[in-house]
Amino acid sequence: MNTLAWNCQGLGAALTVRNLKEVCFRKKPQLVFLMESKQKARVMRKIRRRCGFDQEWLVDPIGYSGGLALWLSDLLKVNILFSSSNIIHTSVTSSEFDTPNYISFIYGPTDEAERNLCWQELRRIGKTVVGSWLCLGDYNDILSQEEKYRGNPRPWRRIRNFRCLLADCDLFDLGFHGYKFTWCNNRDEPDTIKERLDRALGNLLLKETFPNIQVFNIEPEGSDHHLLLIQNSLERPRGKKTFRVEASWVLHDRFNQVVRDSWRGSVVEDLDAVANVLSKLERCKKEHIRWSHKEFPNSAKLIDQLKLKLADLSQDVRTSDTSIAIAEVKAAIDKFYELEEQFWWQRSRVN
Repeated sequence: MNTLAWNCQGLGAALTVRNLKEVCFRKKPQLVFLMESKQKARVMRKIRRRCGFDQEWLVDPIGYSGGLALWLSDLLKVNILFSSSNIIHTSVTSSEFDTPNYISFIYGPTDEAERNLCWQELRRIGKTVVGSWLCLGDYNDILSQEEKYRGNPRPWRRIRNFRCLLADCDLFDLGFHGYKFTWCNNRDEPDTIKERLDRALGNLLLKETFPNIQVFNIEPEGSDHHLLLIQNSLERPRGKKTFRVEASWVLHDRFNQVVRDSWRGSVVEDLDAVANVLSKLERCKKEHIRWSHKEFPNSAKLIDQLKLKLADLSQDVRTSDTSIAIAEVKAAIDKFYELEEQFWWQRSRVN
């Protein structure tokens, strides 16, 4: 089972929505937890449908801040045991997937006093947990000074309080793959600040039940926070890809010519009429695959390449040139997201 969590900092920008949609289609999470949605239920439902989910649990924003959304796969049975503006605590079962017994989705308040109250609520929840427990989200706290780059050092009391929370709830950090910092203020040096605010925690039974559980920090577009992807088990290899004529091919000026040229192969006398038609169709398929690779580079692969470039730029020393380069890469990613939307629109069968 895959679970996705993201402090999206508002689902109003097109790039943010496209990034979320692309990750949902490629990683196929069964649960999606969004923080700082900053959108009312009507808008969130529209975006949810675009991302392929039928069920939801929403916590409306207060004014123009906050807002939580939990999107659910039909293959899961999720019971909401507690819900507030900072915590959604659930029990989860499924006949299709192995799931943790409990999953808590956390958005830590930025105000220290409110955050301490939130941690007290999480301690109360922890006392009711009997089974495997996964906690994930943006905690707005760090466990050590090594989890912060630049800026004023985090007061020791805050680090101690966060460590005490984990100890009291018998939780431990699940680690991660990817860049060590999950949030950046996106300012040029020497004003750059980075922190690891987003993480996944689990109890001992979770680790024993899911020994291969992995956490991935995914480079963001449209937010200052990385996305968290939690995989309970290793992914299975995909089957052979099915050939399809893409909608974007038909709009190309040379499409009809490619069809004609590839159909004009000589007839094989030893084959009957049906076999000859099948042979021509196979030739058409191969020619269109060869032509499409030249005229329509794989936008998903290009997005992956651009994301790697974006990750490298994000980890470099932040200068005005770096900021310009990051903006250019994000614009290119947004362009290829449009091509991906057309690709998935064709497969949605809505048309």
